[in-house]
Amino acid sequence: MSIPRGGREKWGYDDSDGAEFATPGAYVKGAFQFESTDDIKVTGFGVLSGEKYVYEADTNNNYHHAIDEQCWATCVKMLRFTSELGKQQHLHLHGITVVEPPYHSFVVYGDEQSFRMSVSFYHQVGSWYWQTDGLEIYRGSTVENTFFHSNDDVLKIYHSNVRVNNIVVWKNENGPVIQWGWSPRTINDIIVDEVDIIHNRIWWSDIKVNTCIINSAPHYADTYSINTADPNQLISGLTISNVRSEGMSPCSMRIYALSNTQSVTIKNLWIEQWNELDKYSQVSLFKAYSDRNGHKVTIGNQSWDKKGFAIENYTVGTIQIMKAANNWQDIHLGRLGFDAELWNNWDAI
Repeated sequence: MSIPRGGREKWGYDDSDGAEFATPGAYVKGAFQFESTDDIKVTGFGVLSGEKYVYEADTNNNYHHAIDEQCWATCVKMLRFTSELGKQQHLHLHGITVVEPPYHSFVVYGDEQSFRMSVSFYHQVGSWYWQTDGLEIYRGSTVENTFFHSNDDVLKIYHSNVRVNNIVVWKNENGPVIQWGWSPRTINDIIVDEVDIIHNRIWWSDIKVNTCIINSAPHYADTYSINTADPNQLISGLTISNVRSEGMSPCSMRIYALSNTQSVTIKNLWIEQWNELDKYSQVSLFKAYSDRNGHKVTIGNQSWDKKGFAIENYTVGTIQIMKAANNWQDIHLGRLGFDAELWNNWDAI
């Protein structure tokens, strides 16, 4: 473990069980980098602050702002972990508050499939810079009773067998709240429940692809291309329920399907009100992309198989949005501008 450019007060490390712990009131200016691939505990109600770092503080540039356009490998992350290929590793993260991250706050390098985590009472605040994401939630992991102040993708559900519950979000302008896109992937058995967005500063007058409450973004290598999908991948068994967005919201969802998709349910999504931009800036989208040979991904049929994209009890203000009520369209309250070719692949009831 290394703590670059920081100090510590009332923090301890127990090498016998890989435990980093903070007594209440502890305040560390710095970041933690764990080289161990054994099980790790980071616990205690202390604070880990990135206040001394500049935006995109690059370890290859003496912790000054990054020179290169992309510094994913070298910029400081508040919590950085290492996972060994094929070696099962468990992180127990409890009670820590991360303050003013200068970049992504939480990253795992190595074998993502063998790394899982149990996260509870974790707090992230002061995320004013762009790219201050929340958590990528790894296979078999749980996240609960957690607060995020984030300025990028907050809950990144890129892996299977995930449970997320009781989350509070203060959302800055960049990125969505829930994200499962950026590349084709095969994932299943994901439940995200009870997400309260208490403040939403997303405000874009043009149609951004990486925004809204719920999002599956186009491919990171070319967000403008519609030929970056992979029909050999499958997203299924995904349920997002009881998401409440207080105040003004920009849009509810934009889904650019890069994988075959079936049995996705959005249930009890509540938008208090739309923001004051033009209604065409608030449109939700649902598109199915193709691979480079023109083979389009398939979306499950919702009209008769009930294995497509189901929207249940979607409400704006006090009005429930339904296909049958004819209030779902982009020019109406629901703001759903889904592609016409997907008519039988989704429903709003």
